Amino acid sequence: MKKIVIAGFVLSILAFGCSQKEFFSKDVYYKGIKAYKQNKLDDAQELLKKAIYKAKGMTTEDIMNAKFLLANVYFKKEMYVDAIVEFEEYITLYPTAPNIPEALYKLALSYYKISPDYQRDLTYLKKAEEKALDIIVNYPDSQYAVKSEKLIEKIKGIYAKHYLEVANLYYNLGKYYSAAFYYDYVLKKYPKYINNKETKIKLIESLKNSGEQYKDQIEEYKRQIKELEDKIRQEKDLEKKNVLLNRKRLIEDLLFTLESRIKESKLKAEKLSKTLN
Repeated sequence: MKKIVIAGFVLSILAFGCSQKEFFSKDVYYKGIKAYKQNKLDDAQELLKKAIYKAKGMTTEDIMNAKFLLANVYFKKEMYVDAIVEFEEYITLYPTAPNIPEALYKLALSYYKISPDYQRDLTYLKKAEEKALDIIVNYPDSQYAVKSEKLIEKIKGIYAKHYLEVANLYYNLGKYYSAAFYYDYVLKKYPKYINNKETKIKLIESLKNSGEQYKDQIEEYKRQIKELEDKIRQEKDLEKKNVLLNRKRLIEDLLFTLESRIKESKLKAEKLSKTLN
């Protein structure tokens, strides 16, 4: 991954350079820094890009600093996708830079900002959590470690709302066993972010009614078993009869699994009911 990013960075420099023959003095770099400090973000963005790709006399340290400032420009302008690209590249190219914790934190925030609402995909939230955890684990003494912990708390709250929404969706569709799975998951994983009593009540109701989800499937299995039993009695060929017997055993196993699941769910519902205040 690091080689790909570096290669892409080199190619982007070459492509930018080849498309424009004009080069600038290192003065654009200093002007870019000044514009950034004055919060003239549009000017800073243009000047820093010129400094990175077209300025003469730029040292490795100069380019590193310019790229960090450019990433911050995008972040301040709430251009979070561009900020993600720049921060990701910066962290890959300069993993030992002193401001990596800050870069990681702003990268995490950028992923958090572009994530859709709790009802939809969690991919970007998981990315944000991953970057925040990186800070906590690898830079525990950084000022961004505490901020990352607070960000993770927010993310967990969204996770809880998401999985509770999934549970409610299954519940409303009459898929009670699936609903029970998610109610149970939220209660165990995110108890501090939800109404525990309300969720536990929904879990108990889902467990009690779990048989409803599989009622049609159970009836279908029973029908298939009866049909196979009739065929087995009539079949004279031993090899064909064994095939039918094997199929019957398979369906009986599937039926047993569903019936056991329903029985266990009801027993669990009884136990949980006793814990309600």
